Amino acid sequence: MSTEILINLLQKIVTLHKKLYKLSEQKTEILKKDDIDTLSAHMKEEQKYILAIKQLENERIAMVKKLFGNHHINDNEYTLSNVIEHSEEPYRTTLSNLQIEIVNTVNELKERNLLNQQLTNQSLQFVTMTLDMIYPTEKTVNYENPLANQNKKEHRSMFDSKA
Repeated sequence: MSTEILINLLQKIVTLHKKLYKLSEQKTEILKKDDIDTLSAHMKEEQKYILAIKQLENERIAMVKKLFGNHHINDNEYTLSNVIEHSEEPYRTTLSNLQIEIVNTVNELKERNLLNQQLTNQSLQFVTMTLDMIYPTEKTVNYENPLANQNKKEHRSMFDSKA
């Protein structure tokens, strides 16, 4: 009975991971469009899924502990692979298929998140380059004593406030 509950829990985890992957695909398009307001709302939605996945993962660990209640197993050994090893055949195949599905979905999600990270970095580089073009740093071409300018901090504004 508890193995069936674990299978149901794993199916929910797979579903949430797939929905999170769909959100990450949408995030890619949002990043391409540079829509910051939509991106912010989208990231809040992602956080909801991440929290739900964490909660289900904690439930999964508790369920596995319950399954291995009379066995003396370390905390880091409450894995799906160990459950599959100790399961009977009708459940073993289902659990194995769910494990493969989870691993594949998580790998796709990692790849998509890497792409989103690269897009974000490119966007930041573009913003930095644009700011450097608008607000260049002043470089002196003449020799100056480096010790003389240590205490003197020059603050330049983007706008000329002298009238």
